Amino acid sequence: MKQLIKIITAFSVLLTVQLKAQTPISLESAYEKALKNNLNLKNGQLRIDYQDKIKKSYAVVDPLNISGEIGQINSAYTDNKFSVNQTLRLPGFYNSQKQVLLEEWKNSMLSLDVQKWQLKREIALIYNELNYQNEKEKLLLRADSIYINYYKRAELRLKKGESNILEKTTAENYRSQAEIQLANLKKDREISLYQFNYLLNDDIIYSNETSGFYEMNVENQDLNYAGNQVILKQLEQQKSIELAKLNAEKSKLLPTFNIGYNNSSMYGNGADDHFYERSARFHSGMIGVGIPLFNGAQKSLIEGQKINQLIAENNYEMGSRNLKNQYASLFSEYEKLKSETDYYKTSGLKNAETILKTANRLYYEGEINYLEWSLLINQSLDIQNKMIDTQKILNEKIIQLNSLTQY
Repeated sequence: MKQLIKIITAFSVLLTVQLKAQTPISLESAYEKALKNNLNLKNGQLRIDYQDKIKKSYAVVDPLNISGEIGQINSAYTDNKFSVNQTLRLPGFYNSQKQVLLEEWKNSMLSLDVQKWQLKREIALIYNELNYQNEKEKLLLRADSIYINYYKRAELRLKKGESNILEKTTAENYRSQAEIQLANLKKDREISLYQFNYLLNDDIIYSNETSGFYEMNVENQDLNYAGNQVILKQLEQQKSIELAKLNAEKSKLLPTFNIGYNNSSMYGNGADDHFYERSARFHSGMIGVGIPLFNGAQKSLIEGQKINQLIAENNYEMGSRNLKNQYASLFSEYEKLKSETDYYKTSGLKNAETILKTANRLYYEGEINYLEWSLLINQSLDIQNKMIDTQKILNEKIIQLNSLTQY
């Protein structure tokens, strides 16, 4: 157990050291790295390769049946016989099986496209989270600096007898809160960096470039949004797969053909009514038709597959409506958040700076006490904090909207 703890501790230290040596990377470059190295995408490509390899398995023919006999088959003498029999199906059966495999191969390629689409969205969201944490850190460092100066001033005022212990305690509490928030933010950032680099799957440890947090925009505003084509193509492909499976089940009701060959010895009185001292060999051929008369079980499978086809069609309609509804909801939220961030950018931040500077001036001039100063400073910092939080949520809506219109 102690050895395990040592290994975990060493691993944590190694990760901490790696995270300290980070290489900034742009969002577009992060996309390229992930599309090249991501493990989930590699599995997706392997599934395509697998489906490609088994495409020819539709041509599997029933095993050749070889049988032999020995004994008193025709007379008191010992004879031997061997037979070869092969069952063949009509071309329609093999074509339907081939179509199922072809549609599943197409689906594997579309699944990889969906994986890439999801991966890009996930990377963009984590990248936005890292940018958000950068802005949050700037604000917390600023708050920490303000509270440190306030603490030093309160401590000095207490020594001079100009204030009481409550002012110093309040200042110390504000300072401690800022330090705790900074420490928690550092841990959150480490987690985000782990997630980010896991998706990129590269030997180098990357971090975000600290820019673009306030510049994100919706790329395509589609008032007649019909759905994301990456998702809809895969849902459409599911319909094709179920239709191919239905045809494959129906093809199992087609008749089969049996072709056979027999070769037997006949020692004694044979078909020509002559006596042979040595055995003579006789040949015969056989052809037959297998008709599936007792097909109730297979018809049940066909009826069940028809339901699967209806489910696939329903999934397409449901998926299309969900995408449209999701886009409309996201766009409404985007417009609401956009108005809020516009207010902060045009008026809110200016007001926050005015409150901050005025509060400091009045406090140093002795026109307000520390309680009034604390109230005003916290109000100023709260405005800046809400601006950052709102911008983060707005960016998330933008990322999701852009991903829904990405084809």
